[in-house]
Amino acid sequence: MILWFSGTGNSRYVAGRLAELLGRSMVELRPGVTSMPISIPDGDTSVIWVFPIYSWGVPPYVRSIIRQISFQSAALTAPLTHHLVVTCGDDCGLAPEMWRKEIGQRGWSAGNTYSVIMPNNYVCMSGFDVDSKKLEGEKLAAAPSRIETIADELRNFSEGDAVKDDVVRGSFAWIKTKVIYPWFVRHAMSPKPFHWTPDCISCGKCATACPVDNITMKSDSSADSSGRSRRHPVWGSACAGCLACYHICPRHAVMYGKVTRNKGQYFNPYL
Repeated sequence: MILWFSGTGNSRYVAGRLAELLGRSMVELRPGVTSMPISIPDGDTSVIWVFPIYSWGVPPYVRSIIRQISFQSAALTAPLTHHLVVTCGDDCGLAPEMWRKEIGQRGWSAGNTYSVIMPNNYVCMSGFDVDSKKLEGEKLAAAPSRIETIADELRNFSEGDAVKDDVVRGSFAWIKTKVIYPWFVRHAMSPKPFHWTPDCISCGKCATACPVDNITMKSDSSADSSGRSRRHPVWGSACAGCLACYHICPRHAVMYGKVTRNKGQYFNPYL
């Protein structure tokens, strides 16, 4: 069983490739996934979590899922082992330890953790932007081999094996995860700065792309050239901070305050 959460498609791509290589089923971590136990297919002895790194930590939305989700299996004779595969632009800090703590608090067994370097998509602070097309291409080209290596190791993992953290932590990992991440979650994840510009064409792609159904399209008093009322996105309070709405917009009409002006866009090209 592969559980995945993704905004701009990197983690979705990784989860999909792992599912193909391992012959596993996939479950997207959308709202409502915790409403009933997840049924583990016969023969599965592990759960593989796949999600992106947020400011060198586990996305708050994913942490909330871990704390609520449950599993059931009629054929399972031993406890499930939980593995982790994260996607990150450069490094993941101490996010694996954060995830292990969440898993341990549920009484579950945490196995291996891995990171896969994928193109950057964070644009909501000064100094952060998407990768150059050259670097984006290099990261995408290196990903398949990395995913195959991870799949081979997970395929051969047995209960009782020593667990490993095969991740790129980066420099100053403790400061990034223990200091910057809490600040980021508290002060830099509000959906309030999101807004649309006059370039919006009311296509609704932002609402469709939102993995937590936090965007609704509402009519306003203006009208298009045919006299029909126009619809524009409205953000709710349940934002996961994935930036799918910003990156999917075909007119670059979704903005986060003023900081995303002239920033690039990225969406995984293999989806």
